[in-house]
Amino acid sequence: MEVLIVSKTHMSTMACVGGLVLTNNRYVRLLEPGNYNQEGDTDFEVGDIWDINFHNRGDLHPPHIEDVIISNKNFLRRQTNLPAFLRARNTIDWTGHIDSIFDGLLHWTHSGSGYIPEGGNLPPKSVGFWQTNRDLTRVIFDSKTRYRFPNGTNYRGLSYVGYQETTETIPAGTILRISFSRIFPPEGSSITAPRGYYLQLSGWYLDEHPVNTNPVPIPNTPRIFPTRPGFDVDDDLPF
Repeated sequence: MEVLIVSKTHMSTMACVGGLVLTNNRYVRLLEPGNYNQEGDTDFEVGDIWDINFHNRGDLHPPHIEDVIISNKNFLRRQTNLPAFLRARNTIDWTGHIDSIFDGLLHWTHSGSGYIPEGGNLPPKSVGFWQTNRDLTRVIFDSKTRYRFPNGTNYRGLSYVGYQETTETIPAGTILRISFSRIFPPEGSSITAPRGYYLQLSGWYLDEHPVNTNPVPIPNTPRIFPTRPGFDVDDDLPF
C-alpha cells in the first residue's frame, strides 16, 4: 500500500513514525517486527511516500489503535506542499479551538498539559490533524519545548516531540499533527502528574500560500511559564 509519512517523533533513542495510507486515509504507526519503533536514523522522512506491506499489531491497546507491523517497504516518491495535499484529501479532523480536539475529552493539568486519564473515556483514535485558529507560541521550560495555545489564564499547551526545527510561532491556519503518548507516568514512578495518555505535538505543515482563517486577535503571549498560585512544576511532563 502507498503510505505517506506524516510524522516522526522522538521515543528515547528510537523514532515513532506515523503514516497515512493513501487508499483509504487510514492512520498507521509503523513498527518493526517485535513491536519495535524505528531506529533514530530511520530512512522514513515526513513527506515521503513508500510502498509498504504491513499487518495489524496483534495486541492493540486503545486509544493506540494505529499500530501496524512492517513486512517490507520500498521508497516511491516525495510529496510536496503537504498542507494542500492533506486538505484536498479531507483529512483535517478538527478546526478551531484546542478544546475541540479529540471529541472534547481532554483534561488539563495546572501547567496546561492535556491528557486522557487512565480509566477515562477514550477517543476512537490516538492521532489526528488539527487546524488551529490561533497562533501557537513556543515556550521553553526546563529545556523542554512546548507550544502554547492562548486561552487566558486557563493554560493550554502541547509538548513538542518531533524532529523538525522549531519556530517561534506556528501561525493560525496551520495544520498540525497531534497524538497521545503511551500511558504515563510508568507504574511506580515518583512523578506526581495524573496517570494517563498525554497530548503531544508531532509536527506541523506550513502553507506555501497561507490560508486566511480570520484568526482571533490576541495580546502578546509570555514565552516562559509564569509563577502563579497552585502552579506545581512537578506537573510539567518530561516529554
